[in-house]
Amino acid sequence: MDPQVSAQVQALEAKLTFLKSFIPFAKLRGTVDTPALLLAHFEVVALNAAHLSYMCSCWDDEFCNPEFCSMIYEQQRKITPIDFQVYEIYMEVLRATRSSKSLHDRMMDKQILNNFNDSLISCLWELLCYSSSFMDSMKHEMRILYAGLRFLRSILREKQEKMDEQNKKIGALLCEAGIIICLPSLNRVKEGEVCFSESTEALDCYDMLANTNIYIKRFKDQISGSSVIESIPSFHSLRAPEVSKTSSRMLSKGKMPIAHEVMVGFDDELAKVIERLIWGPEQVEIVPIVGMAGLGKTTLANKVYNDSSVICNFHIRLWCTVSQAYNMKNVLLQILCSDGKHSRMYDQLKNLDEHALLEKLYKKLKENRYLVVFDDVWDIKVWNELRISFPDDKKGSRIIFTCRSSNMSSQVEYGGKPHNLRPLSEKESFELLQKKVFGKEDCPQALHGLGMEIAKKCKGLPLALLVVAGVLATMELDILVWEEFAKSLTLTMVSGTDQCKKSLELSYEHLPYHLKSCLLYFAAFREDEKIGAKNLMRLWVAEGFVEKIEGKRSEIIAEEYLMDLIGRNLVMVSKSRSIGGVKTCYIHDLIFEFCKTEAKEKKFLQVLRGYDELSTFNEPPNLPRLSICSSGQDFIKSKLFCPHLDALLFHDATPEDKFELRNISFLFCIYKHLKVLNLEGIILRLKELPTEVESLLCLRYLALRAWKMEFIPPSIAKLSHLETFCLYSPWMVSLPDSIWNMKNLRHVHIRSFVVIRLSSNDNVVENLSTLPNLDTLSTLRLYLDQEGETILRRFPNIRQLKIFNCGEKNRVCCNMSRLECLESLTLGGYSFLGSREHVELSFPMNLKELSLQALGLPCRKMSLIERLPNLEVLKLRDQSMEGQKWELMKGGFPKLRVLTLEYVVIVEWTETDPDSDDYFPCLQQLKLHGISNLEMVPACLGRISALETITVNLCRNGVESLVREIEETQKNYGNENLKIIIY
Repeated sequence: MDPQVSAQVQALEAKLTFLKSFIPFAKLRGTVDTPALLLAHFEVVALNAAHLSYMCSCWDDEFCNPEFCSMIYEQQRKITPIDFQVYEIYMEVLRATRSSKSLHDRMMDKQILNNFNDSLISCLWELLCYSSSFMDSMKHEMRILYAGLRFLRSILREKQEKMDEQNKKIGALLCEAGIIICLPSLNRVKEGEVCFSESTEALDCYDMLANTNIYIKRFKDQISGSSVIESIPSFHSLRAPEVSKTSSRMLSKGKMPIAHEVMVGFDDELAKVIERLIWGPEQVEIVPIVGMAGLGKTTLANKVYNDSSVICNFHIRLWCTVSQAYNMKNVLLQILCSDGKHSRMYDQLKNLDEHALLEKLYKKLKENRYLVVFDDVWDIKVWNELRISFPDDKKGSRIIFTCRSSNMSSQVEYGGKPHNLRPLSEKESFELLQKKVFGKEDCPQALHGLGMEIAKKCKGLPLALLVVAGVLATMELDILVWEEFAKSLTLTMVSGTDQCKKSLELSYEHLPYHLKSCLLYFAAFREDEKIGAKNLMRLWVAEGFVEKIEGKRSEIIAEEYLMDLIGRNLVMVSKSRSIGGVKTCYIHDLIFEFCKTEAKEKKFLQVLRGYDELSTFNEPPNLPRLSICSSGQDFIKSKLFCPHLDALLFHDATPEDKFELRNISFLFCIYKHLKVLNLEGIILRLKELPTEVESLLCLRYLALRAWKMEFIPPSIAKLSHLETFCLYSPWMVSLPDSIWNMKNLRHVHIRSFVVIRLSSNDNVVENLSTLPNLDTLSTLRLYLDQEGETILRRFPNIRQLKIFNCGEKNRVCCNMSRLECLESLTLGGYSFLGSREHVELSFPMNLKELSLQALGLPCRKMSLIERLPNLEVLKLRDQSMEGQKWELMKGGFPKLRVLTLEYVVIVEWTETDPDSDDYFPCLQQLKLHGISNLEMVPACLGRISALETITVNLCRNGVESLVREIEETQKNYGNENLKIIIY
């Protein structure tokens, strides 16, 4: 359906819904018989709506007839009380005294009230969307009424005592609200017919609004001070469910949790750490055991410390717990007394100063092979102050740090490679849960499946498993009880326990201020979502979390922030880039729940999921950000109104449940203060971005997903602060020539292709408008010729660029060497038959990543690429090369680390001097995909010491044989670690 027709139909549907709810409300409030005028009015409206519906069904989806739209609009006006006669029909019901005779049962009354209240909220929401026509005091009172009606909505959904009395009061309040919302003068303002200034009519309306708001507030105060709403059991606290003592499915009594320390699933970890302690280098080495809060670092260190082989290997073993707030003298006393030999001397030692204690420790360790454990290290300062007391007598002494930061060891002398703990598997999780609940006994078979389900929900985190086990151990071994517990258990409940909360708060509070905001922002995404790192960092920049440093790109600083959070084991890497860096990342569910709760408490971010939360939410003061995860239907129905937000992010409820909208103009009318608007979770059924987008003057980040969007209006240039514009559309998108005025643009990403129009004024090359700050652009559709070269010169500082060549199939000629900042380039185009007559290209020397497809570059000209001094990644895809023989140039690819050949047709791949090693000196990864004709590979591949992996996918057997020969040669040259992966 055409968007214009669709918008009118949706508006008519909302008006009909109002009438549908008004009729039962009239019966509830008026006499036994519904007023005749109301029924007659309803009959006329219904017949006209049915006629329009029939007409609409006869046309195809693309139909748009202005006359038909006008007919729908006129029908809406017959329902909206613009006309005084229509208003009087509604007033007959709203001013009537309620009949003493109840026609419905109490639950039906409640549903009628709820439906009518929803309709009033919808009508008031429409008024608020156009509230710019109202004076400020009126707008303020209208927003208070809106919040009041949403409060009544929440009351009508709860269990109530004295239901008849409450329904009566709510009905009276809805009548008062309805009288105001139906005022013809207000609705004429909404339709744009009049301007509501400080007239007598406006002042009367303001008084009515203020009085109604006072009545609702009084009712709210009565509710708050009484027990009207029954106390609902909290499902957000971790507790054992109650159970009937006569349950027939009870197995035995519950027991207290197992108190002694239990370690499960760390046998392999234990062996690795012990091997490093015993068989490592002779000099002192620090072995950091790192991982997020609750992963079992201390447990593992303790097992290592008490292992018999470790006891036999070291003359002295000492232990101290440092923690965040440590006292140096107390740390020294802990170390000196931890072997038990100085326990009687504690009183003497505590009288010594730090210098004397440092000397005592040095003498104790001198000429001994020692193991010292520093548990819970937060700051490297503690080691720097103690370092002087740890002699290195080349006896194989070891120091263990347990810490949450992977970066700790790189900051100290003797620092070794961090030992990163992994989460437990589902099987290991259940084993730990079983041991903590049942000790040496097995879990009863009847509870085995439920135990596995409960363990799985803890996401492999020992701390979460121990907390849950503590509750399970106090519960009756009743199947029904365990079923209820398994069904209700969430990590929100676990993270809310004191034990988990304190542990996670330590990590959070230890963060510098700028990283706290970056971490809490993860709560804006879906649980378990793998988040694109580049997209995340652009959001951080747009939100203002990233410090501005002159001469340094914001994206570089944001990447440092992300790597810092990863180093602290608060953020996990999901997928890495081929030459280093993070492609996607995520946070553990327990940290996610902590961030969500903390963000809400600090009024940093609110997350709304589903209709229940959306429909009753009222914008609190100073809330800057809102993240919505919902279906499209629920979002529209909720009529959310939060005009003061700085950031609004949408996610579809599930990846399969796509959130669709045919009209988003209302978003631009309401949320005019936004800096970030992320609509990637919504599929827009629009061909053109609405011009109302120009009202978002503060916008820095705009992301959209559309089904058929082709045009962006020229008015987008009014968004002078916009830095990031992303549009995911399968259609080619045309950007207006006004785009050249958007000097702050840094990132433009169109999922299919983008065409940028040239300004008619830019006829002379020297006068070209440019986008000086544009950093990344994809996917630009242009001709790789003189005209395309002229367009590219408009992006003087571009760093990442994707181009689709739509030029003549026989000619490619473009000089890109002037793009001196370009680091990543992707060139694609239409597939072609035969060969190109002329290919003339030049690339910038700073290029690090290059991907080619359908270019037809002759093999003899590959030296253009081989000479690039900084190239690290090269992907040669289908039709990127022309010819069957590629002879490598000596000294070529000096920094290449990753080479991908995909569906290329070369037969002979050789080098000019087979005995020389002056080829691919840095190559680490070779990927061959869909290679069928290759019969010869360079001999140098068997001698490259840096080579780590060769991946072969969908290649014929001859290619696999060539790879096995490379593997054999590599072994002969001492490289036993080369990985061959064949799919």
